[in-house]
Amino acid sequence: MNKDIIEGKWEQVKGGVQKNWGKLTNDDLDVIEGSRTKLA
Repeated sequence: MNKDIIEGKWEQVKGGVQKNWGKLTNDDLDVIEGSRTKLA
C-alpha cells in the first residue's frame, strides 16, 4: 500500500492497524495520522 493511499484512507486503515497492534490507542493512531514512519 503506498503512502498516498494510507494517508487518504487513514480512517479506514486505522481499524485494521488497531486490530493487528491492539496496544495502540485511538489517541496513538490520531497522532500517527497515516505516517508510515511514525507507525514503524
